[in-house]
Amino acid sequence: MAKLIRSFSSFAAKVIAFIGRHPAPILVLPSLWFLGRYLPFWKDIDATVQLIASPYDDNLLHFPPLYSFLGRVPFFVIDSILSGHAPGIFERQHPSLAAVYGLVVLQHAGLWLALRYFIFSFPARDIARGCITLFLASIASFYAFAHTCGSEAMTPVAYFLVFGAGIRVLLSRATWISWVIYTAALFLAAGSRHINLILLIWLPGTVVLLWLWSFLAPRLARRLVRHSQRSRAEYPDLSGEVGSLPAFQTTARSLAIAALLCTAAAFGADKIVLSTLCHQFGVIERSSLGSAMSGRIGTWVDKLSPERKRALLDSVQRLTNDPLVKLAIQFQIEIGSYDKGTGAALADALQARGFDGEKLLAMKDQLISQSSFCFYRTLDFGLIKEIFSDFWHGFLPTNDQGIAIAMPKATFFSLERIGQNPSDWDGIKELPIFVPSTAKATLERATADNMIRHWRWLPILVWTLLFLGLGVWRAARRFLPGRYLFIGLSILSIGTLVYAANCVCIYTLPRYALPLLVAVIAFGCLVSAGSSGDKLT
Repeated sequence: MAKLIRSFSSFAAKVIAFIGRHPAPILVLPSLWFLGRYLPFWKDIDATVQLIASPYDDNLLHFPPLYSFLGRVPFFVIDSILSGHAPGIFERQHPSLAAVYGLVVLQHAGLWLALRYFIFSFPARDIARGCITLFLASIASFYAFAHTCGSEAMTPVAYFLVFGAGIRVLLSRATWISWVIYTAALFLAAGSRHINLILLIWLPGTVVLLWLWSFLAPRLARRLVRHSQRSRAEYPDLSGEVGSLPAFQTTARSLAIAALLCTAAAFGADKIVLSTLCHQFGVIERSSLGSAMSGRIGTWVDKLSPERKRALLDSVQRLTNDPLVKLAIQFQIEIGSYDKGTGAALADALQARGFDGEKLLAMKDQLISQSSFCFYRTLDFGLIKEIFSDFWHGFLPTNDQGIAIAMPKATFFSLERIGQNPSDWDGIKELPIFVPSTAKATLERATADNMIRHWRWLPILVWTLLFLGLGVWRAARRFLPGRYLFIGLSILSIGTLVYAANCVCIYTLPRYALPLLVAVIAFGCLVSAGSSGDKLT
């Protein structure tokens, strides 16, 4: 029996090591499952605005335009081949089901490439790589979003590319291709969701922190030796735990400059794309963050008593002298958030004052932003409590299933939107995706799907604690170089920061925790599999 167990263990190890050398087939398998079992998912009205509507304020300002219009390229190419004609990417769309599948397949392919790139971004044994390959392929959220038409499909793709290129830079293994991938991935991330702009600070910030640590670590090691009255031999060079410190110190400045230049290039390219499109289609360039913040404020204000609302109105209005901003504050308290009526009420008020067209829309966005900032400036405990409650909710009970199932739910909930405003869905509502019986059956199948459900008992908080414990243990035992743990913690921190910013700006939904989940999983892969003793491939 023991011999049989040893033989099986040896065979399993060889299989896993083979997977570590050739991860692509395993990474593809979950995509084949989704493609064979489900029609493409559709991210409700968001995807319709992004991928179907003609260029206007929402798919230029509220949603970054990069995904909104590049995502239409598969529609144009496939439908041109199939029917001989298709709308241009800046026209209203009416894609065929084959064209929608084309977009989804490209998103799946992008995910495969991003995951494989990340897997080979740090030195690890083949068997360790095989384990993290199997683990990454088991995260249903990544594949459910890749199977969804909507800009959030780009989050796992862009984040894993950024982390993969950044790890190569931080381990002094980057080539010019790494820098190109890093810049392109940042461009994609920022051009897909505004919140991803926070990702731009990750690599430059981590380079600077590692550079500072390279000076502090030797001093810390010497202090520990001096205070403990022990020999240096009992302390295995703490400075070495951060990597090759002298070499890193000599290159840190150039790495920081290169990271800043690439980050600026990505940000600048996104800004140029936005400005060019706004100019072309007559849209006044501006921030649309106020409407999202209004929703955040509404989750707090709607729970207040009439007396508390009156007191709040007085205290918030005292923070501005602009009568229109005061009016916007009043609307947010008495009517509700931007989407619940304040937006329409502001439009009516501005129209009565002679505003119209694009100037009216721009002024409305300005007023909702200024009034929302006034609410934040109060630092009211109720608002802070709402933000922290949502932040905690992202760690517990949110889990992989809760995030993944949001996509078939969004497809099903699209039916109600179609019924309310069918004209918004012209050109797409006829697709089989939106047949009521099909959408309902899809949601029921996804709810019971073990591929989607299998990690439901592990919330993000548990994953975070498990990986933190494993990383610290491996670093303490010298299995994991200290620099790897440091980089992993920076990845975890940026994902947490992105999610925290989301909670500050808008009420939380499970899908908003996707950047956090990506960062936690990337952190876990690095600290559980990373090893300095193997050649990077």
